[in-house]
Amino acid sequence: MYLIFTDETGTSIQKHTIFLMYGGLAVHESLILKFEMQVTRIVQEFLNIENMLEVEVHFTEIFNYIFSNKKPSKANKLKNFEDKIYPQIKNKTQQDIINFVDELFQAISKFNIPLLFATIDKRDDFHNRHHLQNREISYNAYVFKAFLNIVDRFLTLKNEMGLLVADDFVNQIPKKLSKFTLLELISDKTIKENPKKELIYKRVLAESLLWKNPFIDKDIFKKSIAPLKYKFEANSLNILDNINFISSKDSIINQITDILLYTIRKIKEYEDNKEQYQDIKEFCENNDLRKTLRFLYSTEIIKESKIIKRGSDLDVEMSGILSDFV
Repeated sequence: MYLIFTDETGTSIQKHTIFLMYGGLAVHESLILKFEMQVTRIVQEFLNIENMLEVEVHFTEIFNYIFSNKKPSKANKLKNFEDKIYPQIKNKTQQDIINFVDELFQAISKFNIPLLFATIDKRDDFHNRHHLQNREISYNAYVFKAFLNIVDRFLTLKNEMGLLVADDFVNQIPKKLSKFTLLELISDKTIKENPKKELIYKRVLAESLLWKNPFIDKDIFKKSIAPLKYKFEANSLNILDNINFISSKDSIINQITDILLYTIRKIKEYEDNKEQYQDIKEFCENNDLRKTLRFLYSTEIIKESKIIKRGSDLDVEMSGILSDFV
C-alpha cells in the first residue's frame, strides 16, 4: 500500500498568489522509515533543525526571510519564528537554501517517490460551473479532484491501494458541526454555509467513491460540486474511503511535501511575472535546481495534472507545465 502525504500551497487570498496547488508524495509503506530518516538528516545539515517533530519546518517563513528579508507578520507566528527558526538559519545564505531544496528533490529521485500534484490557475473562472456558485469552494474542489485523478492513475499502474494523509484542518471546522454525520458534513447546505477545505475535500472524495457505496442515497450527490466532462473517469478506484487528517507538525513527510510544492509554485509564479519576483531570481534560475527538476519531470518522478476547458466542459489533463521552461 502507498501512503500519499499531502499538502497545499497558494491558498493565500492575496491577488499575486495565482496558482493553487494540491499534491502529495506517494511513499510505499516499505520505504517510509528509510525516507523519513534520510530527509531528517538533510534538514539537520542544511537548516540546523535537529527534530522536525519538535520544530516544524515552516518553509514559507524560511524562504521569505532568506530571499526577501521578511519575517511573519502575525504575532504568534513571529514569536515562534524568532524563538525556534531564526536562531538556526540566521547565518544561512540563499545558496544554502537552494542546495537544501535541490537535495530534497534528489532524495525523492533516489527513493523513486513521486510527487503528484494538481494546479489551478486562479485567474480561470470555474465557480459558475457548479450549483453552489462559490469561488472558494470551486477552486478547492477542482484542484482536489484533479489531484485524486492523478493519484488514482498512479495507483492503478502500481496495482496498489492508497491512503491519503492530509494536513489537519480540524481547528478550522466550527464546533457546532462536531456531532454531524459524514453525510451531513458534506451536504450542499453545510458546505455552502461553511466552505471549509476539509469539508470540500471529504465531499469530492465521497463523490469519487459513490460507485462502491450502493447504500448511500445517490440523490444527496445528484449534483457534483466539481463537475467534469467524463463522469466515470472521476471515480477513484484505488483510494481508501477516508482521509487521514494529521497535524503537519507531527508528520515529517507532510512537511517535506510542503517544501517541494512551495518550491514549484514559486518557480511558476516567477516564470509568470519575472519583474514582480526579482527577489527570488537567483533561486528560480539556479541551473542545478532547474536541471534536477527537468530530470524529475522527464522521468515522471514529478507528475502534474490541471483542469482545462474542452468546449463547454472541464476536464483533467496530465501536464508538463514546468518542464516547458526548466
